[in-house]
Amino acid sequence: MGRNRVLSFMSQCDSHTTSPSGRQRSSSRPLSIVQTFHPPVMDVNEETLPELQPIFTFLNRHQNKLYQEGYFLKLDDQDSKGRPNPDRTWTECFAQLVGTVLSLWDAAELDAAGEDGEVLPKFINLTDASIKMIESLPTRTNEEQPLQNILSISTAGRNRYLLHFNSHHSLVQWTAGIRLAMYEHATLQEAYTGALIAGKGKTLNNINIIMARTTVKVENYVRVRFGAGVPWRRCWCVISPPDEKEYQKIQRDMKKKSPYDRSHAPALKGEIKFYDSRRDAEKKKKARPIATITDSYSAYALYPQSKALIDGSTLLKVEGTISIHTDPPSTSEGFVFIMPEASPMVSGFEMLLRSLFPTWDTFGLYGRPGRLVASHLDSRSLMFAMPKHKKYGYLEILDVTGLIVAEGSGRWTERDWRRKLKELTGQRMNAMEDGTQTQGRSSSRSSKRLSFGRQHPAPARPRVGFADDDKRSSRDDANGRPAPEDSGGDSGQTDPRGPAL
Repeated sequence: MGRNRVLSFMSQCDSHTTSPSGRQRSSSRPLSIVQTFHPPVMDVNEETLPELQPIFTFLNRHQNKLYQEGYFLKLDDQDSKGRPNPDRTWTECFAQLVGTVLSLWDAAELDAAGEDGEVLPKFINLTDASIKMIESLPTRTNEEQPLQNILSISTAGRNRYLLHFNSHHSLVQWTAGIRLAMYEHATLQEAYTGALIAGKGKTLNNINIIMARTTVKVENYVRVRFGAGVPWRRCWCVISPPDEKEYQKIQRDMKKKSPYDRSHAPALKGEIKFYDSRRDAEKKKKARPIATITDSYSAYALYPQSKALIDGSTLLKVEGTISIHTDPPSTSEGFVFIMPEASPMVSGFEMLLRSLFPTWDTFGLYGRPGRLVASHLDSRSLMFAMPKHKKYGYLEILDVTGLIVAEGSGRWTERDWRRKLKELTGQRMNAMEDGTQTQGRSSSRSSKRLSFGRQHPAPARPRVGFADDDKRSSRDDANGRPAPEDSGGDSGQTDPRGPAL
């Protein structure tokens, strides 16, 4: 659906709306709300690593950015253990989405408080939430019509909330706001990871050893959480990279190909297994693992909410396909939090890298197991779309609504959404660059009479490139075949081993 059609689809008729409860509501913000959530501010000063300064600035702005606000009805559908809530009452709320935190005020309390009263909010953290639009929700009795315009939100543990909106327009607007907030949070964490490696990696004496391609299993005790709100569990973690013989065979086959053959090397992937203990993993007849990560589309460090904790933090998040080996077993898309246990005389930062690089190598992420891509124009990069300007983010809610109303979007996985949003970000980056070049050409034409000498056309600027994640990684680069995305003005920013180390 084109941008103009989306604009037409999302247009509002007036400044007043009817709430899902049937009451006429002003679209203005109630005067009695009290915002008690104040995100921690990351202090950016001379002591902050230069590589991290823009990241902290963008994180501060993201955490305080208002993505959406308005009225809807909320039902607490399930508790943290997945049990249905016995109270099936829908509560009308006024809500604000600031960063990835949803603040909710009871509308009845706001009405009772009036202009002079104060009402405190409740909060739902959507950082790790899963959301789904529901076309029709059956009611408890056959006499009542099914509810329309429902958004399901699953958060910590197995909590689930249902939001009921007064129109399809409001449903799409709120869904787009939540999608955009979650996407910008995740990409900022990826950028934080890249900047952290660029700024602190050079302080490690053995950084070249850490960044070498992983060829053998990497094993260690870790603390792990299989999803938000789930208790931490101590496990023996085994990171198994792709089979080395298969890898070498592919390298030999690629070298035999014609230099004009641009086909990609087949993608090889390993797995990450979690066991109750080291003994279980080392038995001749191995015990069944607790869980296995069979594929991943992102893995990155998480900012620990305080600069003082950065050096000691080992926390990383892996998103992808996870098999839980219960009876019966289950496989689904999800995420895992991992904290490698510290070793004597080894910093938390080094322990973090000892897990990150093998994970990237195992699933072919961010250009590994070849060179770690650093260009902000390459969609594979940790630093993809990092702006040169003060404002972070190329997308607006209107852009995301275009994806939501696209045919088939209801069947997209979280991996699909991440890919689609990155593709859309690249399109916006290219459109902005094209607009800048058009203005530049206009200025050049208007000043031609003041120019002397032979005119040379300006070199073409590099554009955003995309790769098929399932078919390509920097294994291609390891064969001496330069990746198209890495060519151009940003090629100098990409170190063969990592970002600006």
